[in-house]
Amino acid sequence: MAKLKRITAVLIALLMLVPTLASCSDNTPAETKETTAQQETAQTAESTDASADESETEDERIKPNIPESADFGGDDITFLHWYNPAWTETVRQSRDIYAEGITGEAINDAVYNRNVKIEDAYKVKIALQLEQSTDIASMVGQQVTAGDSTYDVVYQLLSAAPALIQKSYFHNLFNVPNIDLEKPWWDQNSISSLSTMGILSLVSTSINVNDKDATAALAFNKTIAENNQLEDLYTLVREGKWTYDKLTEMAEATYNDSNGDGTMTPDDVYGFLGGRDVIDSLYHGSGSQFITKNADDEFVFTFGTERDVDVISKGIDIVNSVWYFNHHAWKDQSDILYRQIFETGHGLFFWMRLDDVTNMRAGDADFGIIPIPKYEEAQDKYYSLVSQHTTGLMSIPITCAGDDLSMVGMVLEALAAESHYTLIPEYIETSLKTKNSRDAESADMLDIILNNRVFDPMNVYSFANFGDAIMDAADANNKDMASLIKSKEKLVNKSIEKVLKAVSAVE
Repeated sequence: MAKLKRITAVLIALLMLVPTLASCSDNTPAETKETTAQQETAQTAESTDASADESETEDERIKPNIPESADFGGDDITFLHWYNPAWTETVRQSRDIYAEGITGEAINDAVYNRNVKIEDAYKVKIALQLEQSTDIASMVGQQVTAGDSTYDVVYQLLSAAPALIQKSYFHNLFNVPNIDLEKPWWDQNSISSLSTMGILSLVSTSINVNDKDATAALAFNKTIAENNQLEDLYTLVREGKWTYDKLTEMAEATYNDSNGDGTMTPDDVYGFLGGRDVIDSLYHGSGSQFITKNADDEFVFTFGTERDVDVISKGIDIVNSVWYFNHHAWKDQSDILYRQIFETGHGLFFWMRLDDVTNMRAGDADFGIIPIPKYEEAQDKYYSLVSQHTTGLMSIPITCAGDDLSMVGMVLEALAAESHYTLIPEYIETSLKTKNSRDAESADMLDIILNNRVFDPMNVYSFANFGDAIMDAADANNKDMASLIKSKEKLVNKSIEKVLKAVSAVE
Protein backbone atom coordinates (compact mmCIF):
# COMPACT_ATOMS: atom_id res chain seq x y z
CA MET A 1 0.00 0.00 0.00
CA ALA A 2 1.19 3.50 -0.67
CA LYS A 3 1.65 5.43 2.54
CA LEU A 4 -1.65 6.82 3.71
CA LYS A 5 -1.92 10.40 2.61
CA ARG A 6 -2.97 13.07 5.04
CA ILE A 7 -6.69 13.00 5.70
CA THR A 8 -8.35 16.36 5.68
CA ALA A 9 -9.30 18.04 8.92
CA VAL A 10 -12.95 17.78 7.98
CA LEU A 11 -12.67 14.01 7.58
CA ILE A 12 -10.79 13.65 10.86
CA ALA A 13 -13.52 15.54 12.64
CA LEU A 14 -16.11 13.38 10.98
CA LEU A 15 -14.30 10.20 11.93
CA MET A 16 -14.14 11.31 15.56
CA LEU A 17 -17.92 11.32 15.59
CA VAL A 18 -18.08 7.77 14.32
CA PRO A 19 -17.69 5.14 17.05
CA THR A 20 -15.18 2.37 16.46
CA LEU A 21 -17.12 -0.75 17.24
CA ALA A 22 -16.14 -4.30 18.05
CA SER A 23 -18.60 -7.12 18.48
CA CYS A 24 -17.06 -8.26 21.75
CA SER A 25 -13.94 -7.74 23.79
CA ASP A 26 -11.58 -10.32 25.25
CA ASN A 27 -13.31 -10.13 28.63
CA THR A 28 -16.86 -10.53 27.33
CA PRO A 29 -18.56 -13.37 29.25
CA ALA A 30 -18.76 -16.51 27.14
CA GLU A 31 -22.48 -16.80 27.89
CA THR A 32 -23.09 -13.38 26.41
CA LYS A 33 -21.04 -14.18 23.32
CA GLU A 34 -22.87 -17.44 22.81
CA THR A 35 -26.29 -15.82 23.14
CA THR A 36 -25.30 -13.02 20.79
CA ALA A 37 -23.96 -15.50 18.25
CA GLN A 38 -27.25 -17.43 18.33
CA GLN A 39 -29.29 -14.27 17.91
CA GLU A 40 -27.09 -12.99 15.12
CA THR A 41 -27.20 -16.32 13.29
CA ALA A 42 -30.97 -15.98 13.14
CA GLN A 43 -30.68 -12.35 12.11
CA THR A 44 -28.19 -13.26 9.39
CA ALA A 45 -30.59 -15.78 7.92
CA GLU A 46 -33.35 -13.19 7.93
CA SER A 47 -31.06 -10.59 6.39
CA THR A 48 -29.95 -13.01 3.67
CA ASP A 49 -33.56 -13.64 2.75
CA ALA A 50 -34.20 -9.91 2.76
CA SER A 51 -31.16 -9.21 0.62
CA ALA A 52 -32.53 -11.49 -2.06
CA ASP A 53 -35.73 -9.44 -2.28
CA GLU A 54 -35.46 -7.42 -5.47
CA SER A 55 -38.00 -4.91 -4.19
CA GLU A 56 -35.70 -3.81 -1.37
CA THR A 57 -34.80 -0.15 -1.76
CA GLU A 58 -31.69 1.77 -0.80
CA ASP A 59 -33.54 3.33 2.14
CA GLU A 60 -34.44 -0.10 3.55
CA ARG A 61 -30.84 -1.24 3.80
CA ILE A 62 -28.94 -1.50 7.06
CA LYS A 63 -26.25 1.16 6.93
CA PRO A 64 -22.65 0.62 8.05
CA ASN A 65 -21.44 2.83 10.92
CA ILE A 66 -18.85 4.64 8.83
CA PRO A 67 -18.82 7.84 6.79
CA GLU A 68 -20.49 7.49 3.40
CA SER A 69 -17.40 8.99 1.76
CA ALA A 70 -13.80 9.90 2.50
CA ASP A 71 -10.69 10.97 0.64
CA PHE A 72 -7.82 8.51 1.07
CA GLY A 73 -5.89 10.11 -1.76
CA GLY A 74 -6.06 7.23 -4.23
CA ASP A 75 -4.19 4.75 -2.02
CA ASP A 76 -4.17 1.08 -3.05
CA ILE A 77 -5.77 -1.57 -0.89
CA THR A 78 -4.09 -4.76 -2.01
CA PHE A 79 -5.64 -8.20 -1.55
CA LEU A 80 -3.28 -11.20 -1.56
CA HIS A 81 -5.33 -14.24 -2.59
CA TRP A 82 -4.50 -17.91 -3.07
CA TYR A 83 -4.94 -19.74 -6.34
CA ASN A 84 -4.50 -23.30 -7.52
CA PRO A 85 -3.19 -23.55 -11.11
CA ALA A 86 -5.25 -26.70 -11.62
CA TRP A 87 -8.44 -24.67 -11.10
CA THR A 88 -7.70 -21.56 -13.14
CA GLU A 89 -10.27 -22.48 -15.81
CA THR A 90 -13.02 -23.08 -13.25
CA VAL A 91 -15.02 -20.90 -10.84
CA ARG A 92 -12.98 -22.38 -7.96
CA GLN A 93 -10.86 -19.27 -7.68
CA SER A 94 -11.04 -15.57 -6.79
CA ARG A 95 -13.81 -14.02 -8.85
CA ASP A 96 -15.25 -11.81 -6.13
CA ILE A 97 -12.56 -9.23 -5.26
CA TYR A 98 -11.53 -7.62 -8.54
CA ALA A 99 -12.95 -7.26 -12.06
CA GLU A 100 -11.31 -5.35 -14.91
CA GLY A 101 -14.53 -4.22 -16.56
CA ILE A 102 -18.09 -5.04 -17.56
CA THR A 103 -18.38 -8.34 -19.45
CA GLY A 104 -22.06 -9.24 -19.13
CA GLU A 105 -21.28 -12.06 -16.68
CA ALA A 106 -23.35 -11.58 -13.54
CA ILE A 107 -20.73 -12.03 -10.83
CA ASN A 108 -18.02 -10.14 -12.71
CA ASP A 109 -20.28 -7.15 -13.32
CA ALA A 110 -21.55 -7.06 -9.72
CA VAL A 111 -17.94 -7.04 -8.46
CA TYR A 112 -16.90 -4.34 -10.94
CA ASN A 113 -19.84 -2.06 -10.10
CA ARG A 114 -19.34 -2.57 -6.36
CA ASN A 115 -15.64 -1.72 -6.56
CA VAL A 116 -16.20 1.38 -8.68
CA LYS A 117 -18.79 2.64 -6.19
CA ILE A 118 -16.52 2.14 -3.17
CA GLU A 119 -13.40 3.40 -4.94
CA ASP A 120 -15.20 6.58 -5.94
CA ALA A 121 -16.70 7.09 -2.49
CA TYR A 122 -13.45 6.62 -0.55
CA LYS A 123 -10.87 7.63 -3.17
CA VAL A 124 -9.00 4.31 -3.05
CA LYS A 125 -7.95 1.67 -5.58
CA ILE A 126 -8.70 -2.00 -5.02
CA ALA A 127 -5.87 -4.25 -6.23
CA LEU A 128 -5.61 -8.04 -6.35
CA GLN A 129 -2.47 -10.20 -6.39
CA LEU A 130 -2.94 -13.92 -7.00
CA GLU A 131 -0.29 -16.33 -5.77
CA GLN A 132 -0.16 -20.09 -5.48
CA SER A 133 -1.57 -21.23 -2.16
CA THR A 134 1.75 -22.91 -1.33
CA ASP A 135 3.53 -19.53 -1.51
CA ILE A 136 1.16 -17.41 0.59
CA ALA A 137 2.61 -18.37 3.98
CA SER A 138 6.18 -17.44 3.07
CA MET A 139 5.07 -14.19 1.45
CA VAL A 140 3.13 -13.11 4.53
CA GLY A 141 6.01 -14.20 6.77
CA GLN A 142 8.48 -12.13 4.77
CA GLN A 143 6.17 -9.14 4.93
CA VAL A 144 5.82 -9.36 8.70
CA THR A 145 9.56 -9.90 9.24
CA ALA A 146 10.38 -6.89 7.07
CA GLY A 147 7.69 -4.73 8.62
CA ASP A 148 6.35 -4.20 5.13
CA SER A 149 2.77 -3.28 4.26
CA THR A 150 2.47 -4.48 0.68
CA TYR A 151 -0.59 -6.64 1.33
CA ASP A 152 -3.48 -5.21 3.32
CA VAL A 153 -5.84 -8.19 3.21
CA VAL A 154 -4.90 -11.87 2.93
CA TYR A 155 -6.82 -14.94 1.81
CA GLN A 156 -4.99 -18.21 2.35
CA LEU A 157 -6.67 -21.58 1.80
CA LEU A 158 -8.60 -22.33 4.96
CA SER A 159 -6.66 -25.55 5.56
CA ALA A 160 -3.34 -23.65 5.44
CA ALA A 161 -4.32 -20.49 7.33
CA PRO A 162 -3.73 -21.82 10.90
CA ALA A 163 0.05 -21.86 10.39
CA LEU A 164 -0.10 -18.09 9.90
CA ILE A 165 -2.60 -17.54 12.72
CA GLN A 166 -0.38 -19.38 15.21
CA LYS A 167 2.52 -17.08 14.37
CA SER A 168 0.35 -14.07 15.29
CA TYR A 169 0.61 -12.69 11.76
CA PHE A 170 -3.00 -11.48 11.68
CA HIS A 171 -5.02 -8.89 13.58
CA ASN A 172 -7.83 -9.75 15.95
CA LEU A 173 -10.73 -8.64 13.75
CA PHE A 174 -12.79 -7.72 16.80
CA ASN A 175 -10.32 -4.87 17.37
CA VAL A 176 -9.96 -3.52 13.83
CA PRO A 177 -11.28 0.05 13.62
CA ASN A 178 -14.45 0.61 11.59
CA ILE A 179 -15.31 -3.10 11.22
CA ASP A 180 -18.57 -3.95 12.97
CA LEU A 181 -18.76 -7.74 13.17
CA GLU A 182 -22.34 -7.60 14.43
CA LYS A 183 -23.55 -6.49 11.03
CA PRO A 184 -25.15 -9.11 8.75
CA TRP A 185 -22.46 -8.81 6.07
CA TRP A 186 -20.08 -10.64 8.42
CA ASP A 187 -21.04 -14.32 8.61
CA GLN A 188 -22.13 -14.97 12.19
CA ASN A 189 -21.66 -18.73 11.92
CA SER A 190 -17.98 -18.25 11.06
CA ILE A 191 -17.55 -15.71 13.86
CA SER A 192 -19.16 -17.82 16.58
CA SER A 193 -17.32 -21.01 15.55
CA LEU A 194 -13.84 -19.74 14.64
CA SER A 195 -13.36 -17.10 17.34
CA THR A 196 -11.83 -18.17 20.65
CA MET A 197 -11.07 -16.24 23.82
CA GLY A 198 -12.46 -13.13 22.16
CA ILE A 199 -10.00 -13.41 19.26
CA LEU A 200 -10.93 -13.81 15.60
CA SER A 201 -8.23 -13.96 12.94
CA LEU A 202 -10.29 -14.88 9.89
CA VAL A 203 -13.92 -14.43 8.86
CA SER A 204 -16.43 -15.17 6.13
CA THR A 205 -17.93 -12.05 4.61
CA SER A 206 -20.37 -10.91 1.93
CA ILE A 207 -17.40 -9.55 -0.02
CA ASN A 208 -16.85 -13.11 -1.23
CA VAL A 209 -18.75 -15.81 -3.08
CA ASN A 210 -15.84 -18.27 -3.10
CA ASP A 211 -16.70 -19.55 0.39
CA LYS A 212 -20.35 -19.95 -0.65
CA ASP A 213 -19.14 -22.02 -3.61
CA ALA A 214 -17.28 -24.24 -1.09
CA THR A 215 -20.50 -25.21 0.74
CA ALA A 216 -21.57 -28.87 0.68
CA ALA A 217 -24.85 -29.95 -0.92
CA LEU A 218 -26.39 -32.78 -2.93
CA ALA A 219 -27.63 -32.83 -6.50
CA PHE A 220 -30.10 -35.50 -7.58
CA ASN A 221 -30.93 -36.81 -11.03
CA LYS A 222 -34.60 -35.98 -11.56
CA THR A 223 -35.06 -38.52 -14.35
CA ILE A 224 -33.81 -41.41 -12.20
CA ALA A 225 -35.98 -40.22 -9.31
CA GLU A 226 -39.08 -40.07 -11.51
CA ASN A 227 -38.42 -43.40 -13.23
CA ASN A 228 -38.19 -45.08 -9.81
CA GLN A 229 -41.26 -43.26 -8.47
CA LEU A 230 -39.37 -41.88 -5.50
CA GLU A 231 -40.96 -39.56 -2.99
CA ASP A 232 -40.71 -35.88 -3.82
CA LEU A 233 -37.38 -34.83 -2.37
CA TYR A 234 -38.26 -31.16 -2.07
CA THR A 235 -41.32 -32.03 0.02
CA LEU A 236 -39.21 -34.28 2.26
CA VAL A 237 -36.76 -31.41 2.84
CA ARG A 238 -39.47 -28.86 3.61
CA GLU A 239 -41.21 -31.23 6.03
CA GLY A 240 -37.93 -31.98 7.82
CA LYS A 241 -38.04 -35.64 6.75
CA TRP A 242 -34.95 -35.71 4.54
CA THR A 243 -32.67 -37.99 6.60
CA TYR A 244 -29.87 -40.55 6.34
CA ASP A 245 -32.54 -43.26 6.30
CA LYS A 246 -34.38 -41.71 3.36
CA LEU A 247 -31.13 -41.33 1.42
CA THR A 248 -30.29 -44.99 2.06
CA GLU A 249 -33.76 -46.18 1.10
CA MET A 250 -33.71 -44.27 -2.20
CA ALA A 251 -30.13 -45.14 -3.08
CA GLU A 252 -30.81 -48.84 -2.53
CA ALA A 253 -33.91 -48.65 -4.71
CA THR A 254 -32.14 -47.10 -7.70
CA TYR A 255 -28.66 -48.61 -8.05
CA ASN A 256 -28.34 -51.01 -10.96
CA ASP A 257 -25.62 -53.20 -12.48
CA SER A 258 -26.60 -51.94 -15.92
CA ASN A 259 -24.13 -53.95 -17.99
CA GLY A 260 -24.78 -57.14 -16.03
CA ASP A 261 -21.12 -57.97 -15.43
CA GLY A 262 -21.61 -58.54 -11.72
CA THR A 263 -19.26 -55.72 -10.79
CA MET A 264 -20.16 -52.12 -10.08
CA THR A 265 -18.22 -49.78 -12.39
CA PRO A 266 -18.75 -46.18 -13.56
CA ASP A 267 -20.85 -47.63 -16.42
CA ASP A 268 -23.52 -48.76 -13.95
CA VAL A 269 -26.09 -46.66 -12.06
CA TYR A 270 -25.18 -45.83 -8.47
CA GLY A 271 -27.42 -44.66 -5.68
CA PHE A 272 -24.89 -42.16 -4.37
CA LEU A 273 -21.77 -40.66 -5.94
CA GLY A 274 -19.27 -39.24 -3.45
CA GLY A 275 -15.73 -39.30 -2.10
CA ARG A 276 -13.76 -39.32 1.15
CA ASP A 277 -15.23 -35.97 2.15
CA VAL A 278 -18.76 -37.36 2.40
CA ILE A 279 -18.34 -38.87 5.89
CA ASP A 280 -17.19 -35.47 7.16
CA SER A 281 -20.08 -33.74 5.45
CA LEU A 282 -22.65 -36.22 6.77
CA TYR A 283 -21.33 -35.88 10.32
CA HIS A 284 -21.60 -32.09 10.26
CA GLY A 285 -24.96 -32.38 8.52
CA SER A 286 -26.17 -33.97 11.75
CA GLY A 287 -25.63 -30.68 13.58
CA SER A 288 -22.61 -31.97 15.49
CA GLN A 289 -19.07 -30.58 15.49
CA PHE A 290 -15.79 -32.15 16.54
CA ILE A 291 -14.76 -28.94 18.30
CA THR A 292 -17.04 -26.74 20.40
CA LYS A 293 -16.25 -24.15 23.09
CA ASN A 294 -16.31 -24.11 26.88
CA ALA A 295 -17.46 -21.40 29.29
CA ASP A 296 -14.15 -19.58 28.80
CA ASP A 297 -14.71 -19.44 25.03
CA GLU A 298 -11.86 -21.92 24.44
CA PHE A 299 -11.86 -24.66 21.83
CA VAL A 300 -12.76 -28.06 23.32
CA PHE A 301 -12.70 -31.54 21.76
CA THR A 302 -16.20 -32.88 22.45
CA PHE A 303 -16.58 -35.68 19.92
CA GLY A 304 -17.57 -39.01 21.41
CA THR A 305 -21.13 -38.77 22.69
CA GLU A 306 -23.43 -41.71 22.04
CA ARG A 307 -25.15 -39.69 19.33
CA ASP A 308 -21.81 -38.76 17.70
CA VAL A 309 -20.82 -42.42 17.50
CA ASP A 310 -24.22 -43.39 16.08
CA VAL A 311 -23.97 -40.63 13.47
CA ILE A 312 -20.51 -41.72 12.35
CA SER A 313 -21.50 -45.38 12.31
CA LYS A 314 -24.48 -44.69 10.09
CA GLY A 315 -22.35 -42.53 7.84
CA ILE A 316 -19.74 -45.29 7.53
CA ASP A 317 -22.50 -47.72 6.55
CA ILE A 318 -23.54 -45.33 3.79
CA VAL A 319 -20.09 -44.83 2.28
CA ASN A 320 -19.39 -48.57 2.33
CA SER A 321 -22.64 -49.63 0.67
CA VAL A 322 -22.63 -51.41 -2.70
CA TRP A 323 -24.59 -48.51 -4.19
CA TYR A 324 -21.98 -45.91 -3.13
CA PHE A 325 -19.29 -44.82 -5.60
CA ASN A 326 -16.19 -43.36 -3.91
CA HIS A 327 -14.35 -41.54 -6.67
CA HIS A 328 -11.26 -41.15 -4.46
CA ALA A 329 -10.97 -44.95 -4.40
CA TRP A 330 -11.33 -45.27 -8.18
CA LYS A 331 -8.25 -45.53 -10.40
CA ASP A 332 -9.05 -42.15 -12.00
CA GLN A 333 -9.73 -39.68 -9.18
CA SER A 334 -10.45 -36.79 -11.54
CA ASP A 335 -13.13 -34.39 -10.33
CA ILE A 336 -14.15 -33.95 -13.97
CA LEU A 337 -14.72 -37.69 -14.46
CA TYR A 338 -16.60 -37.82 -11.15
CA ARG A 339 -18.95 -35.03 -12.28
CA GLN A 340 -19.41 -36.57 -15.72
CA ILE A 341 -20.55 -39.86 -14.19
CA PHE A 342 -23.44 -37.95 -12.63
CA GLU A 343 -24.13 -35.76 -15.66
CA THR A 344 -24.40 -38.81 -17.93
CA GLY A 345 -27.03 -40.44 -15.73
CA HIS A 346 -25.01 -42.93 -13.69
CA GLY A 347 -26.00 -41.79 -10.21
CA LEU A 348 -29.10 -40.71 -8.30
CA PHE A 349 -27.35 -38.56 -5.69
CA PHE A 350 -24.20 -36.53 -6.29
CA TRP A 351 -22.27 -35.04 -3.36
CA MET A 352 -20.87 -31.68 -4.40
CA ARG A 353 -19.79 -28.23 -3.38
CA LEU A 354 -21.97 -25.46 -4.76
CA ASP A 355 -19.41 -24.48 -7.38
CA ASP A 356 -20.46 -27.66 -9.21
CA VAL A 357 -23.86 -26.07 -9.90
CA THR A 358 -22.04 -23.62 -12.15
CA ASN A 359 -19.75 -26.35 -13.50
CA MET A 360 -22.77 -28.36 -14.64
CA ARG A 361 -24.71 -25.52 -16.24
CA ALA A 362 -23.66 -26.50 -19.78
CA GLY A 363 -24.66 -30.15 -19.34
CA ASP A 364 -27.86 -31.92 -20.28
CA ALA A 365 -28.54 -33.58 -16.93
CA ASP A 366 -31.89 -32.62 -15.39
CA PHE A 367 -30.92 -32.23 -11.76
CA GLY A 368 -32.24 -30.70 -8.57
CA ILE A 369 -30.39 -29.38 -5.52
CA ILE A 370 -31.06 -30.37 -1.91
CA PRO A 371 -29.18 -30.01 1.41
CA ILE A 372 -27.13 -32.69 3.14
CA PRO A 373 -29.66 -34.91 4.95
CA LYS A 374 -30.37 -34.76 8.65
CA TYR A 375 -29.32 -37.63 10.87
CA GLU A 376 -32.87 -37.86 12.23
CA GLU A 377 -36.15 -36.01 11.80
CA ALA A 378 -35.99 -34.57 15.33
CA GLN A 379 -32.92 -32.55 14.35
CA ASP A 380 -33.63 -28.80 14.42
CA LYS A 381 -32.48 -28.00 10.86
CA TYR A 382 -30.18 -28.95 7.99
CA TYR A 383 -26.47 -28.10 8.21
CA SER A 384 -23.97 -27.57 5.40
CA LEU A 385 -20.21 -27.86 5.93
CA VAL A 386 -17.86 -25.34 4.28
CA SER A 387 -14.83 -27.04 2.74
CA GLN A 388 -11.40 -26.10 4.05
CA HIS A 389 -9.85 -27.34 0.81
CA THR A 390 -11.42 -25.01 -1.76
CA THR A 391 -11.81 -21.64 -0.05
CA GLY A 392 -10.09 -19.09 2.15
CA LEU A 393 -11.41 -16.51 4.59
CA MET A 394 -10.44 -12.88 5.13
CA SER A 395 -7.52 -11.88 7.39
CA ILE A 396 -5.62 -8.61 7.95
CA PRO A 397 -1.82 -8.76 8.47
CA ILE A 398 -0.42 -7.12 11.61
CA THR A 399 1.83 -4.93 9.46
CA CYS A 400 -1.27 -3.00 8.48
CA ALA A 401 -1.37 -0.53 11.37
CA GLY A 402 -2.29 2.96 12.53
CA ASP A 403 -4.12 5.14 10.00
CA ASP A 404 -3.66 2.47 7.34
CA LEU A 405 -5.54 -0.07 9.48
CA SER A 406 -8.33 2.43 10.09
CA MET A 407 -8.63 3.03 6.35
CA VAL A 408 -8.58 -0.67 5.48
CA GLY A 409 -11.22 -1.38 8.12
CA MET A 410 -13.45 1.36 6.74
CA VAL A 411 -13.14 0.24 3.14
CA LEU A 412 -13.70 -3.44 4.02
CA GLU A 413 -16.81 -2.49 5.98
CA ALA A 414 -18.08 -0.49 3.00
CA LEU A 415 -17.26 -3.29 0.54
CA ALA A 416 -18.95 -5.91 2.72
CA ALA A 417 -22.09 -3.82 3.22
CA GLU A 418 -22.40 -3.04 -0.49
CA SER A 419 -21.75 -6.70 -1.38
CA HIS A 420 -24.48 -7.85 0.99
CA TYR A 421 -27.07 -5.99 -1.05
CA THR A 422 -25.63 -6.38 -4.55
CA LEU A 423 -23.10 -9.19 -5.05
CA ILE A 424 -24.69 -11.83 -2.80
CA PRO A 425 -28.22 -11.42 -4.22
CA GLU A 426 -26.71 -11.61 -7.70
CA TYR A 427 -24.86 -14.79 -6.75
CA ILE A 428 -27.96 -16.41 -5.27
CA GLU A 429 -30.66 -15.13 -7.60
CA THR A 430 -28.89 -15.06 -10.95
CA SER A 431 -25.75 -17.17 -10.82
CA LEU A 432 -27.28 -20.06 -8.89
CA LYS A 433 -31.05 -19.87 -8.84
CA THR A 434 -31.96 -18.52 -12.26
CA LYS A 435 -29.04 -19.21 -14.58
CA ASN A 436 -27.64 -22.49 -13.34
CA SER A 437 -30.19 -24.42 -11.29
CA ARG A 438 -32.88 -26.24 -13.24
CA ASP A 439 -36.03 -25.34 -11.30
CA ALA A 440 -37.47 -22.84 -8.86
CA GLU A 441 -37.64 -25.40 -6.05
CA SER A 442 -33.86 -25.85 -6.13
CA ALA A 443 -33.68 -22.11 -5.47
CA ASP A 444 -35.56 -22.57 -2.18
CA MET A 445 -33.16 -25.35 -1.25
CA LEU A 446 -30.20 -23.02 -1.80
CA ASP A 447 -31.56 -20.65 0.82
CA ILE A 448 -31.66 -23.51 3.33
CA ILE A 449 -28.12 -24.58 2.41
CA LEU A 450 -26.51 -21.13 2.58
CA ASN A 451 -28.28 -19.97 5.74
CA ASN A 452 -27.03 -22.89 7.86
CA ARG A 453 -23.34 -23.25 7.06
CA VAL A 454 -20.86 -24.92 9.40
CA PHE A 455 -17.27 -23.84 10.14
CA ASP A 456 -15.76 -26.48 12.46
CA PRO A 457 -12.38 -25.47 14.00
CA MET A 458 -11.30 -29.09 13.54
CA ASN A 459 -11.52 -28.66 9.78
CA VAL A 460 -9.53 -25.44 9.97
CA TYR A 461 -6.83 -26.35 12.51
CA SER A 462 -6.82 -30.11 11.87
CA PHE A 463 -6.02 -30.89 15.52
CA ALA A 464 -3.84 -34.04 15.49
CA ASN A 465 -5.36 -34.81 12.06
CA PHE A 466 -8.44 -36.23 13.74
CA GLY A 467 -10.69 -35.35 10.80
CA ASP A 468 -8.45 -37.35 8.48
CA ALA A 469 -8.54 -40.24 10.96
CA ILE A 470 -12.33 -40.28 10.71
CA MET A 471 -12.12 -40.45 6.91
CA ASP A 472 -9.52 -43.23 7.16
CA ALA A 473 -11.83 -45.16 9.47
CA ALA A 474 -14.68 -44.74 7.00
CA ASP A 475 -12.50 -45.97 4.13
CA ALA A 476 -11.64 -49.06 6.20
CA ASN A 477 -15.26 -49.60 7.28
CA ASN A 478 -14.04 -49.28 10.87
CA LYS A 479 -16.74 -48.14 13.30
CA ASP A 480 -14.69 -48.61 16.47
CA MET A 481 -14.83 -44.97 17.56
CA ALA A 482 -13.94 -45.78 21.18
CA SER A 483 -10.50 -47.05 20.15
CA LEU A 484 -9.99 -44.15 17.75
CA ILE A 485 -10.82 -41.60 20.43
CA LYS A 486 -8.58 -43.37 22.96
CA SER A 487 -5.64 -43.28 20.55
CA LYS A 488 -6.14 -39.66 19.51
CA GLU A 489 -7.71 -37.74 22.39
CA LYS A 490 -4.49 -36.74 24.19
CA LEU A 491 -2.87 -35.65 20.95
CA VAL A 492 -5.93 -33.63 19.97
CA ASN A 493 -6.03 -31.90 23.35
CA LYS A 494 -2.30 -31.08 23.23
CA SER A 495 -2.78 -29.64 19.76
CA ILE A 496 -5.67 -27.51 20.99
CA GLU A 497 -3.58 -26.24 23.91
CA LYS A 498 -0.81 -25.26 21.54
CA VAL A 499 -3.20 -23.37 19.30
CA LEU A 500 -4.90 -21.59 22.19
CA LYS A 501 -1.54 -20.47 23.54
CA ALA A 502 -0.51 -19.14 20.13
CA VAL A 503 -3.85 -17.48 19.40
CA SER A 504 -3.85 -15.70 22.78
CA ALA A 505 -0.86 -13.68 21.56
CA VAL A 506 -2.87 -12.16 18.70
CA GLU A 507 -3.42 -8.43 19.18
